[in-house]
Amino acid sequence: MLVFALSGLSACKKGSGNSNGGQETYMSCKINGTLHEFNYHVNANDKPATDTVHFVVIGGWEKPDMVTGFGIDMQIDKGAKEGTYVSNSAPGLLLAGKYYIQQMKDGKIVGTTIFNGGDLDGSSFTMTITSLTKWGVKGTFSGKLRLLAGDEYLTVTDGKFSAPYN
Repeated sequence: MLVFALSGLSACKKGSGNSNGGQETYMSCKINGTLHEFNYHVNANDKPATDTVHFVVIGGWEKPDMVTGFGIDMQIDKGAKEGTYVSNSAPGLLLAGKYYIQQMKDGKIVGTTIFNGGDLDGSSFTMTITSLTKWGVKGTFSGKLRLLAGDEYLTVTDGKFSAPYN
């Protein structure tokens, strides 16, 4: 489902350090110590219709082929503001980070491996929003992601993003 949601967000052009409305767009992190840049089609959810932001969704792809990507999903009852959010730390807060790798065969997606942090036992995810404006959202993230169907874990460090609204 996340893959389809992020596909819908990918309407923006490549964000590999590109300027978008005077703002730089990017998304990167280290996964088990190796730098990964998800700078293709970086963007956030649609621009909020009200002053209270209940959803923050950010995503990007590692390459134009859109096989590997990273996404962050947050839902918060009382509204997002600049600050730090930790998965499962407060009522009314849902927060998860996802790293996914799609398996391809003959040009078609035949499966997706998903590592999820924040809403699986043994996983965790932290996001700090450093800027939340009419342009979009900026911040940092980290976590311990667990294979959706297994006990393999990935450590995410040094995550950062700057994503315009879709």
